Amino acid sequence: MMFGSRWIFLAIFFFSFLTGQDCSEYEIELWDECFSVDSTLEIDLTGENISGQIPSSIGSLTNLVSLNLSANNLSGPIPPEIGDLVDLNYLYLQNNNLSGPIPPEIGNLTDLIGLKMYSNHLTGGIPVELGSLDSLQDLSLYLNNLTGEIPSELGSLTKLERLYLFRNELSGPIPSEIGSMSSLTHLFLHGNQLSGSIPSDIGNLTNLHSLYLYENALTGVIPSSIINLSNLSYLWIYDNQLTGEIPCNICEMSVEMDNISYVKITDNQFCPPYPDCVINNIGTQDTTWCASIPKRQFYLYDKCYIIEDTDSLNFANSGLSGPIPNEIGELVNLKYLFLYGNDFSGDIPSEIWNLDSLSHLYLYDNDLSGPIPSEIQNLTNLTHLFLQNNQFNGELPLELNALIELEYLYLNDNHFSGYMDSDICDLGIDWSNSLYFDLSNNYFCDPYPLCMDGQIGYQDTTNCASALSIIEEIPEKFALYDAYPNPFNPTVTIEYYLPEGSLLDVSIFDLSGRIVRNLFHGNREQGFGSMRWDGKDEMGRPIGAGAYLYSVRTENWSHTKKFVLLK
Repeated sequence: MMFGSRWIFLAIFFFSFLTGQDCSEYEIELWDECFSVDSTLEIDLTGENISGQIPSSIGSLTNLVSLNLSANNLSGPIPPEIGDLVDLNYLYLQNNNLSGPIPPEIGNLTDLIGLKMYSNHLTGGIPVELGSLDSLQDLSLYLNNLTGEIPSELGSLTKLERLYLFRNELSGPIPSEIGSMSSLTHLFLHGNQLSGSIPSDIGNLTNLHSLYLYENALTGVIPSSIINLSNLSYLWIYDNQLTGEIPCNICEMSVEMDNISYVKITDNQFCPPYPDCVINNIGTQDTTWCASIPKRQFYLYDKCYIIEDTDSLNFANSGLSGPIPNEIGELVNLKYLFLYGNDFSGDIPSEIWNLDSLSHLYLYDNDLSGPIPSEIQNLTNLTHLFLQNNQFNGELPLELNALIELEYLYLNDNHFSGYMDSDICDLGIDWSNSLYFDLSNNYFCDPYPLCMDGQIGYQDTTNCASALSIIEEIPEKFALYDAYPNPFNPTVTIEYYLPEGSLLDVSIFDLSGRIVRNLFHGNREQGFGSMRWDGKDEMGRPIGAGAYLYSVRTENWSHTKKFVLLK
């Protein structure tokens, strides 16, 4: 009987030896070792050849600060209970055979500093919950089978220094929120299926040392903001579908652009001309579509200006001469254009009138000439117009009255002539204060708009054919005067007199009585008035040559006369 008991004891001992240690109720067994639930702070089983799955019971070690199970043969999913280890600073599961999705519960580990799960077989998307790990400095998920887009929530990781997501199957765009990762030094996104453009926000990553975006399907241009990456040493963007011109300011970066070890830009669709610093490192480029891609940068006086970055251009007092370069009109983001104090000559190039964002146009103290064209109406944001001390001539276009934001108007010391339309008084200029405008020393003809009474300055009226010169004294009743010039091309001036304030309508008709253009409808004060017509219909289209009628009507009076448009 005692002999049998001894064999039972030996069998139990042998079984305990085979199955692991006999852990206490305050311990859990993991891979044949006992770990105290209360006092275990670190587990490091790196390269211990452990296998099987990570047991869900690991979530009981709630005081754990570091868990390193890297370089083993672990398989199966990562248990969601790992999200219970809320004191964890380091979670290293790399170089195993783990599969399945990354559990979103990892987003509970807000004290994590390092999270490494690379070289596994993980699938599914990157959980948006990882954006909650605001202490994270290292996120390494490369060499897996992760799919979907990079979550924009990762942009919240402002302490992150290393983001390694390469060699997965990620798709979609690079989120612009990555530009908020102000501590990032290494951004490795290569070997995925990412598409779309490189976000300009990437220029905010001023601590970035290495930018690896190669072997994706990225399109669009290199953002000019890349110049801000002053600490960049490695720029690998080869084997994409990037297009357009390489930013000319890229040569100002400290990275060795001509060294293939540091910069790899081959196998894209970049268009010539290439900046000098990369011309020997450009490699193979598909330039098939370059002719159809609009230019985004222009050289002016030996300096390159990129459209999206240029809202101000200052060549004031620079000793420049000749015509104003047409290329200035291509910088469509311009708000401030300062060309004063030079020897520019000729007309203002027509391209300038396309700068619809322009608020300040300073061309004074030059030798510019020609009339102001009707296209000035395109500059709807213009607040400051300074054209004084030039050789401009002709009449002021009616379209000048469309610049409702205008606050300053300086046209003095030119050769402007003719009659100013009374609607100029409707501009936002403080006509009571001569600091806001100056039209003196021109050839403007009387009568002048009432808003300029006494502040028009000297005008040479030698060649004027003013309505007042036709009339010996101020009339006592309504009057419509002969339009001049008549015949006309391209503009004609209509003058009238109102003996009292009235609702006024001024319109142009063809000879069959169909309206061509309504020039004005509204209230007018007593006195002389004038309006100019540019030979265009209500849609702004030039009309054909021929005879037309102009009609001035008030509540109590109307009159119609005829004039002829020549072509």
